[in-house]
Amino acid sequence: MFRFALAALIAFFALPAAANPPKVVVDIAPIHALAAQVMDGIAAPDLLLAQDANPHAVQLRPSQARMLANAELVIWVGPELSPWLESAIDGLSHADSLVLMDNPVTTLRDFTPPVGAPEPAPGTDHGGHDHDHASGKDPHVWMSVDNARAWLGLFAEEFAARDPENAQAYRENARRAQAGIDALVARIEARLAPIAGSEIVTFHAAFGYFADRFPITIVGSVRPGDATSPSAAALAKLEELVATHDIACAYAEPAFDPALLEAIAGDTGLKIGTLDPTGALQDPGPGHYAATLEAVADGIAECIERP
Repeated sequence: MFRFALAALIAFFALPAAANPPKVVVDIAPIHALAAQVMDGIAAPDLLLAQDANPHAVQLRPSQARMLANAELVIWVGPELSPWLESAIDGLSHADSLVLMDNPVTTLRDFTPPVGAPEPAPGTDHGGHDHDHASGKDPHVWMSVDNARAWLGLFAEEFAARDPENAQAYRENARRAQAGIDALVARIEARLAPIAGSEIVTFHAAFGYFADRFPITIVGSVRPGDATSPSAAALAKLEELVATHDIACAYAEPAFDPALLEAIAGDTGLKIGTLDPTGALQDPGPGHYAATLEAVADGIAECIERP
C-alpha cells in the first residue's frame, strides 16, 4: 500500500506543470473588448483605463500601477495616443509590451489636421499632443474594422505563445470574433447606405479610419486635439465650409461642451449630434467594440435623418 501511494505521488510530481493563461492588461476599452473575446472561456484581460479617462494624459491610481506591475503582457495603442504609458510600463512592469501602432498587421493613416490648423511645432504630433514620438499617424487605430480583425489573429498568436495548452481555444475564439467583425461591417454598411456620401463635421479628428472604410466624408473638425482650443481663423474656416458644403450635421463628444459646435451652427440650420470614439457610454467587456462602432454609425445616421 505504501509503495503504491509513493509511486502515485512520484508520478504526480513528474507530470508537466499546467500552463497558466497570461496576465494581460489592455489600455482602452475597445481594444480590451477584442482581447476579451480571444481569451473567452480561458481568462479575462484587465482594462487599464476607466471609461471616462482621457488616454492622452493619465495620473495612475495605485490599483492601476499594481495592474501593470502584475502584467505579463501589456497591449496598447502606442505613444501617439498615450505618451505617458511607455515610461509607466518601463518603471512598473517587467511585462512584454505589444504596441499596436508599431505592429505590421496594423494599417496606419496620416493624421488629418483640423481645418485652418497651422503646421505642428517640432515635438508635437498632428493632433496637438506633446510627446517625443511624433509620427504624424492617426492614433485612433481601433476605429478601423480591418485593424480590429487583424488584431484578433495577432492576439490569438500572442496568447498561444505564452499558453500553448490553450492555443487552439485562442485561435478558435479569434476566428469566431473575426466572423463577428464581418457581421458588424455588414450592419454598419446597411445602416449608412441611405445616407452614403454625406458630409459631416466632427469635434476632433478621431473618425478618419471609420470614414475611410464607410461612405461618409469628414469635411473638418473643430479642435486640433482633446486639450486644445481652435483658433478664430479655424472657426471662421469651418463656418465657411458649413456655408459652402451640403453639411447637415456636426458632432460633439460626450466629454466635451458642444458650445463651439453650437457657435458654428448659428443660424445655418446645422444639426448637432454626438459621437463617442472610445465608447465611454458603452459597457466594458467583450461586446464593447461592436457596440462602440455601431453607436458611431447610429449617431451619424440619426442626426442626418433628423427633420
